[in-house]
Amino acid sequence: MDRPLEGKVVLVTGAGVRLGRALAEALGRAGASVAVHFHASEEGAKAAVAAIRADGNRAAVFRADLAKGEELVALAGRVEAELGPIAALVNSAAVFEAAPFLETTDAVLDRAWAVNARGPFVLTREVARRMMSRGSGDVLNILDIGGVMNAWRHYSAYGMTKAALAALTRALALELAPAVRVNGIAPGAVLPPEGTPVRDLEQLREKIPMGRFGAPADVVETALFLLTGPRFITGQILAVDGGRSVGQASR
Repeated sequence: MDRPLEGKVVLVTGAGVRLGRALAEALGRAGASVAVHFHASEEGAKAAVAAIRADGNRAAVFRADLAKGEELVALAGRVEAELGPIAALVNSAAVFEAAPFLETTDAVLDRAWAVNARGPFVLTREVARRMMSRGSGDVLNILDIGGVMNAWRHYSAYGMTKAALAALTRALALELAPAVRVNGIAPGAVLPPEGTPVRDLEQLREKIPMGRFGAPADVVETALFLLTGPRFITGQILAVDGGRSVGQASR
């Protein structure tokens, strides 16, 4: 079995649920020692660690609140103390709260900013300092076409903060090169929010040129490419959206 990340420590935030968990488990199968971060989804994080260990790989669970900078500084140190130097950071954690713009409260906006933008900034700063001192590393930010290319109705706070993370991706690719590469993935309709009406899902699917929703595997394979592929790739944001950002399906 190909294990391109053998011996490397990868920290994945928000790894107890949904896409973050899929990424953590796939990185483990690729040979990485995975630091599985969670804030509230402890059960899922522990299940991810169990799955990674069942495949014969190293993994450990780490709790931290992305809204608290001091916990993020401590998180990097705890990961390296238990698993070793962090070779790659995957910023996957996010909050995704729907609200019409005129009804978006300061609390919703503050949560989105803290978790989707400020948290990745602070954690990446701490991890990148360590990577730069060692002369190598990778940062991969999980974005969203709703903050990079298209817009999602009723998700203005979410989209704005993901756009900020996209800007950070490009800025850090310049500032941290050549030692540290920084790239992003912008998924489209992958794992739509639970409870979305069937009619809305069908209308969305009809707009996707590839004619289907994305699967976690689509994002996972892209992540593995960016983390293990040519070292000449940095500052890129790849849309994994079935062509949705190009235009609406015409059939």
